[in-house]
Amino acid sequence: MNKSPETRSRLPWFGTNADKREAAISLIGSLFITVVYIQVAQAFDTPTTKLEFFSLIFSFMCVWLSRTENIFSMHSGIISTITMGIFLLRIEVVAQGWLQFVYYVPVQLYGWYMWCRGGENRTELQVSRLNIKNWVATTLFCCGLWALTMLVFSQIYENPQYLLWDASIVAASIVAQTLMTIKKVESWIFWSLPVNTSAIVLYLKTDVPAFSFLYAVFLLNAVWGWQQWKKSESLTQ
Repeated sequence: MNKSPETRSRLPWFGTNADKREAAISLIGSLFITVVYIQVAQAFDTPTTKLEFFSLIFSFMCVWLSRTENIFSMHSGIISTITMGIFLLRIEVVAQGWLQFVYYVPVQLYGWYMWCRGGENRTELQVSRLNIKNWVATTLFCCGLWALTMLVFSQIYENPQYLLWDASIVAASIVAQTLMTIKKVESWIFWSLPVNTSAIVLYLKTDVPAFSFLYAVFLLNAVWGWQQWKKSESLTQ
């Protein structure tokens, strides 16, 4: 649930009792969605491995809890990124695979600190928006990351598949996660369009249609999260 300014204080590192209850509910819900995913995968003759199974549960849990500003999104996110990274490297989506290890794990550890102590007087961080200057800087940063990612992975791997496309998702993902770490509403815009929407099409193209279903769920959650964070930000005005 969204939190009003009156409820914001020095958030416990492992959340409040309400956070823990919601995390338990999200775990059950994520298990259900994962089972649905497995059925979709089987319909497309793409069996789900044990590694993929656990990655999916914690991925769904992470995005669910991020939407409601629950600190357990960081804990579940760390687990999901490690398992997801291994899976992506195995299917040769190399840029996104390595992104999990070199960026997502460290940034979610930082996000754990920021969400608990990044606000005024080291209280819980509040949702805010980018100004025009920061929007321009963020866009330029994203473009620069895109070019850098293509350069790096073109040197590491010989003719990786869909590098231009894959790298664009990587760059947008880094920007989206960075903005989420500092609780900017605009993070959900990056998750929705250049990440989730683009990934849906990419995974259809790379014959992983069940993963397209996964990112479709992420897309729906991102749109919902955008609405909830806008409401949360309005409460701080």
